[in-house]
Amino acid sequence: METKISVSIICLNEAGGLGACLQQAARVADEIVVVDSGSTDKTLEIAEAHGARIFSQDWLGYGKQKNYALRQCSNEWVLSLDADEVLTDELIEEIKGLDFESEVAGYRVARKLFVGDRFIRWGGYYPDYQLRLFRNSLGDFSEVAVHESVQLPDHAKVRDLKKPLDHFSYNTLEQMDAAFKNFAKLSTKKRNRLLNPARAAFNFFYTFFYKYLLRLGFLHGVTGVRLAFIHAKYSFLKYFYRR
Repeated sequence: METKISVSIICLNEAGGLGACLQQAARVADEIVVVDSGSTDKTLEIAEAHGARIFSQDWLGYGKQKNYALRQCSNEWVLSLDADEVLTDELIEEIKGLDFESEVAGYRVARKLFVGDRFIRWGGYYPDYQLRLFRNSLGDFSEVAVHESVQLPDHAKVRDLKKPLDHFSYNTLEQMDAAFKNFAKLSTKKRNRLLNPARAAFNFFYTFFYKYLLRLGFLHGVTGVRLAFIHAKYSFLKYFYRR
């Protein structure tokens, strides 16, 4: 019997990229679950046009919102996507060829980050494996404010898929910079610590060195400099912002 897959997506005003995401997702999905937190653009129209089951839920935070979406899925296997992610044709064929009756509990997927129409390969941005396809009965998302991830039991077998998905996360570097400032504000890792200027400064310079030199970000030229600076500033601001 063919294994059925639920695709799970949370969204808010994602009309720009949701159509491409859903069009490709429909090629592997038995059902598509979209959880919306109050869109005012054409997001819901697009989701409905692609046959998605639509649920409304006030924003709970990234992890909790994605867990709410998982609970609406009918199938054992779930593919959790962001609205700005698009399955490549090659990844779709790889998923269709998987043996879902094996002991594997989840599959990690590589992501190709695009800023505008430029693929960002260097600087540590690729392959950026994320656990996205997994057994719903075993997995859920960590309920943190930002940078949530799927959690499976320690004994669970996880495999990496060979083909990537496309991640159209930012149209410009300015948009990326603004997003990372917001991520720094949401970070709870240092919320109970006093600002440590020395540690914050060390994180800034080390992150820039790591992204630009050790992970070959310089191969992107000026763009590599700007990307390394954005991440270095994020590493600093996590200490600067206090909740």
